Amino acid sequence: MRCAGVTVLGLSLSGVLLCAPVSAGPWAREAGDVFVSLRISAEEAPSDIAVGLWEPETYVSAYGEVGLGRSLTLGADIGSGEISRQAVAFLRYTITPPDATWQMAIDGGFGAREVGEDDPHALVRIGASIGRGFGDGGGGVWYMPFEHDGGWMVLDAVALYDTEDQDTIWQLEGTVGLRLSDRLAGTFSLKAEEWPGADLLVTASPSVIFEIRPGTSVRLGARAALEGSDSVGVSLALWHEF
Repeated sequence: MRCAGVTVLGLSLSGVLLCAPVSAGPWAREAGDVFVSLRISAEEAPSDIAVGLWEPETYVSAYGEVGLGRSLTLGADIGSGEISRQAVAFLRYTITPPDATWQMAIDGGFGAREVGEDDPHALVRIGASIGRGFGDGGGGVWYMPFEHDGGWMVLDAVALYDTEDQDTIWQLEGTVGLRLSDRLAGTFSLKAEEWPGADLLVTASPSVIFEIRPGTSVRLGARAALEGSDSVGVSLALWHEF
């Protein structure tokens, strides 16, 4: 399984289902605001599922970020699967002012990745993101062929450089989210990944997010490879803000 945990970049909001994603994007968190996420995913080849074989690859991850003020957000992303384990910490700086329609941010960090029984390799992370809200919470109205209460769109780019192998993992992800009601939102993401020694991997991931109580939400998602693999999968995540 090549996924490197939850490749998320963070943001700042006053509620889980307001008009921007709680787990990705360029928005800066207010000083002292904290977001944490726990996620488990499972993937299997459709051909195996068709014959009743269900032995999926699983991946468990934890993500967190805290607002430091002055447009700075500190984040950490930790994940473990059957093949690889990875941990990365980063600092994100939001370039644009909080009231700008389009938000832009850059980030950098360090971490480590372990594959199989090999020794961990140090990683250097460089990232950038751009996004905006629309509708009730984002300024301006963006047409959709059905009723919604606003939403967001985000483009995230991340490069993870392995200092020992001198290889780079490239990831680019675009996400559109819609707030469907006070407690329900839906998202759709397209992600392209290029791993050393492997074909380009492109995946599509729809999900629904339901607010259990103020500050706490559960996210149920699906994932299907469009290129580079034939795997499909599901994921379950718990989000909390405080």
